Amino acid sequence: MRILGEPRMHEWSLAGAVVNSLLSFAREEGVSSFREVELTFGEVMELNREIFRTAFKELSRGTPLEGARLVIRVEPAIFKRNACGHTWNFEEAHRMLSHELGILEEPSGDRESPLHFLPDLARALLKCPSCGSRDFELVSGKDLRISRVVVSG
Repeated sequence: MRILGEPRMHEWSLAGAVVNSLLSFAREEGVSSFREVELTFGEVMELNREIFRTAFKELSRGTPLEGARLVIRVEPAIFKRNACGHTWNFEEAHRMLSHELGILEEPSGDRESPLHFLPDLARALLKCPSCGSRDFELVSGKDLRISRVVVSG
């Protein structure tokens, strides 16, 4: 559900934030180089991994992060209705958004929902498929975490 012509700068700004955070950690802890960085992204972020990898690599040049192996894991999005307890996944959320907003996938299969940029919009745009209530929470799949780092020196 990607808007045609929209740039994928989201990945570059996220990569910049991760690189800055890791470089700050390196300065504070006296780390001379990183061998591996593992990140966990929430599914709602709909991260384009290749663009993120390119951005991470470019932004890491000449720093202790240069050459580090980047591992990206995706945390599935789970929505849960507070009263009835019904849970649903991101595929169901996409179907609801497509129906509610009339958003179509591109012929290439690309899709990018408004939740990509503003996960908190879920409450305004989605409702429980079981009871129709908007009283639910996104219990997983919206965050970005540096899960693990392997360093040298």
